[in-house]
Amino acid sequence: MALHIRDFRQSDAAGLSRLSETGHLLGALPARDAGVHTLAGLRDDQLAGAIWLSLDGETGMIPAILVVHTSSWQSDVRELIAEASLWHASRGAARIALPIIPQDKDLLSGLLDMQFKADDRAGIMQRTMQVRSAA
Repeated sequence: MALHIRDFRQSDAAGLSRLSETGHLLGALPARDAGVHTLAGLRDDQLAGAIWLSLDGETGMIPAILVVHTSSWQSDVRELIAEASLWHASRGAARIALPIIPQDKDLLSGLLDMQFKADDRAGIMQRTMQVRSAA
């Protein structure tokens, strides 16, 4: 079942607090004042995931992803990353960096299918975005 993904709202805060206690976290949650943007993923009007985004020059950063720990959590992560990619692309990102390399083989395979490449030396996954001409 697909997520409904939208901007995070203050009304999502209680759900995020619960999710942070029991959910599956990838990366490290940024400080509240870090200037990052957050998208919320909802299923049946309940918070099922969140993804934090920022832009550093032409690099879109995804410092953290938090999802409900269910049998389909990898799919939810991929769906949130796909939406984050659109968010970054709309703001001119030439590449996206995810500062982790997942140990979960299903998730890693899904990210490789999304054209992410692992950089073991840097401990990140990176994807180059398609640049579209204005012509």
